[in-house]
Amino acid sequence: MTLRLVFFLFLSFFLVGYRAQAQVYEAGWLVRTTGDTLRGELENGFWQEAPTFVRYRPAASGASQLFQARQLRAFGFGGGRHFRHEFLLLDQAAETRLQELPRGSHIDLRADSVLAEVLLTGPAELLRVVLPGAAHYEVRRPDQPPLRLSERKYLLENKSGGTWSMVDGNNYRNQLALYFADCPAASQAAGTAAFTAQGLSKVVQAYATACSPARQPARNWAAPAKRRWSAFQGGVLAGVRYNRLPSLSGDAEDCNDCGLHPFGGFYAELLQPSRTTAFYGELSFSNFRNRETHGTGFSPTGSLLYETLSYQAMLGTARIGVRFLPPLPHDQQLVLGLGFEYNKVLGLPSSARIYYDNINKAYAHPTLLPNLTLGWRRQRLTLLLDGQLYRRNDDGLEISNLFFTANYALRLGASFRLGRSPDRVAQR
Repeated sequence: MTLRLVFFLFLSFFLVGYRAQAQVYEAGWLVRTTGDTLRGELENGFWQEAPTFVRYRPAASGASQLFQARQLRAFGFGGGRHFRHEFLLLDQAAETRLQELPRGSHIDLRADSVLAEVLLTGPAELLRVVLPGAAHYEVRRPDQPPLRLSERKYLLENKSGGTWSMVDGNNYRNQLALYFADCPAASQAAGTAAFTAQGLSKVVQAYATACSPARQPARNWAAPAKRRWSAFQGGVLAGVRYNRLPSLSGDAEDCNDCGLHPFGGFYAELLQPSRTTAFYGELSFSNFRNRETHGTGFSPTGSLLYETLSYQAMLGTARIGVRFLPPLPHDQQLVLGLGFEYNKVLGLPSSARIYYDNINKAYAHPTLLPNLTLGWRRQRLTLLLDGQLYRRNDDGLEISNLFFTANYALRLGASFRLGRSPDRVAQR
């Protein structure tokens, strides 16, 4: 893997980023627990599981506010989804993930306060809550207790013993048929309904139009939302780097480069649809110092003669990794990252080349542990602190040398996003 190839791949990754666009903020509203209704723009998280927070801003140019789920009664978008704070009984034992399946069928109903997605309202209601491992629905109709449905699978021991089979324990069709036993249209629809928002909505709508007191369809809030795709963004970075590197052929306690060096370069991120995770790439350049001492012969008295060469060279660094971007109030984000790097020594003086069979040995190699990043982001600006452990090239292959050493590099820098945000306000 050469630095030239890394540069080519990074440049392609960086340039493509300016063509990627995605939608985040859409016209919407929210109701706070105090009863206040705010209208403006909401960040569409395209949630699968119940939202834990919502970002709101009064206008495209306004600052955003972050509301926790407990601070909201309801929120919704002008063209689709609607969420409402509900106190629901949810089956915590419901599970569909193979590695988490219980042995035998169990039900564990527990009350939980969540932002449930409202699929239908009116003569009958349909709510949905997705928890890790299972989707839950609640059907409501006048003069009846709510019907709670949960997808579930479990393991059943075979009669021969010693082996287990996975069984689908979701008998939602029978439950729906009994719940709407007084409505032939809904009971018939339940016989072929899929356990999806669309499938269950058809059953509830059949009741609402044919058997409810109002004899009119329920309002459908489950309008399909445009999917948010991954998106690129990129920019420039600069800062200062501190190297703590010993002599690569001399005394390990003798620090050859314990100083500060400027660095600069480019970065790009492939943001995932959630916008809380990103794949990261970087190409940067800095310089470093080194000193090599080698024996050159013997003096007339028999003493060993040494020659010391001090030099500076350029270092090209390519990094790839992943970043986690937890949201903070007011359009800010915490940045947590880890990654791996590849270094290429550039511009090594000819006088120093004779000491190395490979010029990249003029700089230490990273250990097998990833570099770690901690930072803060607001709009275009990101401030970052990261660190990388290094091992000397003449270190042995002991586990301690491959992972934990006293040699490192710390960087304190800032990056600035070029171009507009890959997330634009939805046009309506």
